[in-house]
Amino acid sequence: MTKKKTIRGILIDAEHCTVREVEFENTLESYYRLLNCTCVTAPSYDGKHDVIIDDEGLLNGKSNFFELSGQEVYAGNGLIVGVDPSQGDWRSHSLSVESIRSQVCFVRFLRIGNQLVKYILRG
Repeated sequence: MTKKKTIRGILIDAEHCTVREVEFENTLESYYRLLNCTCVTAPSYDGKHDVIIDDEGLLNGKSNFFELSGQEVYAGNGLIVGVDPSQGDWRSHSLSVESIRSQVCFVRFLRIGNQLVKYILRG
């Protein structure tokens, strides 16, 4: 039996408002489990890292969101991993967890009357 390769990523847990490093098997099933989803997409973070997110987060009615570096707001959890430029495969990240933590805002949307209000929480 061959041992599956483990890598390190930075998990942004939108439900519990935490950011932490995790070690996991580099398999699609592991991504699904960590992100609590069944379909992923991976926008680029900085050209050397991807932010893996639930591709169907908005469709599945996720109510917990996060914003990274003042960019897009993502539904559900996120996982930052490194990208191997020669292969395009995901690998361990090379970022500071503290740096990422300082760039993350957790977001909730509240309906007040007819308006949807964005409420920002810090991690």
